[in-house]
Amino acid sequence: MRKIVLFVMICCQAFCGMAQKKAPKWMNKEREAVIMVTTYGENGQQIAQGLGFFVTETGEAVSGYALFQDARKAIVTDIDGQQYPVSRILGADELYDVIRFKVDSPRKTRFLSVAEGTVPQGSTVYLMPYSKDKITRFGAGTVTEISKVKGDYGYYKLSMPLEEGWVNAPILTEEGEVFGLAQADASGKKEISYGMSVGYANSLAIRSADIVNTTYSSIGIRKAWPRDESDARVALLLLAGWQDAKSYLATLNDFIATFPESPDGYLSRASHYAFHRTDLASAGEEPSVFLDKALEDIDSASRLTDKEGDVWYNRAKLIFGVATADTTLNDENWTLAAAEEAIRKAIEEEDSPLYRQLEGDIFFSEGKFERAFDDYMKVNLSDVASSSSWYLAAKAKQNTPGANLGDIIALLDSAVARCGNPPSREAAPYILERVDFKLKLMLYKEAVADYDLYYKVLDGQVNDGFYYYREQAKFRMGDFAGALADIQSAIRLNPRDPVYQAEEASVYIRMEDYERALESVEKALSVAPDFASCYRLRGICYVHQEEKAEACEAFQKAKELGDPIVDKLIRQHCQ
Repeated sequence: MRKIVLFVMICCQAFCGMAQKKAPKWMNKEREAVIMVTTYGENGQQIAQGLGFFVTETGEAVSGYALFQDARKAIVTDIDGQQYPVSRILGADELYDVIRFKVDSPRKTRFLSVAEGTVPQGSTVYLMPYSKDKITRFGAGTVTEISKVKGDYGYYKLSMPLEEGWVNAPILTEEGEVFGLAQADASGKKEISYGMSVGYANSLAIRSADIVNTTYSSIGIRKAWPRDESDARVALLLLAGWQDAKSYLATLNDFIATFPESPDGYLSRASHYAFHRTDLASAGEEPSVFLDKALEDIDSASRLTDKEGDVWYNRAKLIFGVATADTTLNDENWTLAAAEEAIRKAIEEEDSPLYRQLEGDIFFSEGKFERAFDDYMKVNLSDVASSSSWYLAAKAKQNTPGANLGDIIALLDSAVARCGNPPSREAAPYILERVDFKLKLMLYKEAVADYDLYYKVLDGQVNDGFYYYREQAKFRMGDFAGALADIQSAIRLNPRDPVYQAEEASVYIRMEDYERALESVEKALSVAPDFASCYRLRGICYVHQEEKAEACEAFQKAKELGDPIVDKLIRQHCQ
């Protein structure tokens, strides 16, 4: 019994010794770097509170990601009770529960120096909590295990229990350098804790594609832009599809403030002002105000580039887009004529294919098809010719009075040729356009060949309408077996369309298979009892089967239902 009492006394003395151990001398000074982070939700309600700490004198800090999830605002409180807003999210990793952010502080912040490399196993380490007074309670322990995360960064297992409110506190070396962010044991064990590498947390940065993923989109606090301007422009483009008009305007303003020498920011904001002017206008504010702002931004962009031609091109492009989208505008600065004048000045500076392409588009919209064709052909004779520019030349030629259909087909040939050999899926609409012109010239065999090519470039992913139209071409070239196969494919895809059943009947009639033609007619009439053409087809079948009475009855029914061509058959067979 005396041995047990002695053992308990020894343990108590040891515990008291640990509790009375003084904090390292540096701790009371470095504690100024530890902050309390409070986050708020959409309606201003507090959603979380926890620790964090500064890692730079400019207000960059790290903490736990969970504190910020679903937050719309965050405030940090230093040990003096001063409060500052979190202005930016700089980087985050939801999986490892770390986040890096920027605090708006009017002065330099006390910060913790980040230890280089990995802290060795067995090292004595300290946890420094948030304290407004001289630190009397702190954590102490050793590194018992090290694992690697995200490359060479360490994840540390510590022989140190976490008291309430210590999660996300800094873990420091004996020299006072921070290396870990305190995390609790996931299994609930109280006697051990973990430290996530501060070096890793400090390395987090937002890339262009990150800007819209859920790790960042769940946080309503403004995000930092990617460091590289080209990546930032990609992020700006991605955000356009995720934000409403007013939120995106704030994003554009922020981009311009971050990259004030980039003309792209002003051009993007000019476009946003012009196309979203109604959404941006406040109550009682005229949307036209934003058209003026758009032109101001175009002017601002022009001051940041040495290419005068691009200045006029960007102006023409914006005016053209707005004028074609809203034909009710009366402002003389926003007409097709104004766009034409601006692009003409661009071409005077440099006769660029890009400028000619836009001028062609403007001429096309104005109905000046010959001038549009000339511009498109100048593009086609340059090194930036594309399937689209050849197609637009074909459309301009098509709208020119007296145009030769063969010339249009030749232009479409070039559009298809630009899509590769064999053509890519991009060629599909150009091939269909070419089919139409070949049918007008009664080039049925060539039209069917184009239908086959269309089928091939789409890997057979076609609908019932495709089979119906290819059947029509095959029917006209006399390939009745091929026509029958196509119309039956259309029926399999859409068995409730009576037109397809009637077309099948027509094919059977040309093949002189009147029994099957009648079966097709009856199927069509079961779906559409008032289908006039089907009664005419029924009559034709009866004529060939020498059943005159039934034929005339069918013709008469077709006439009653308004068939426009049955009168000739009635005169021929029923008089």
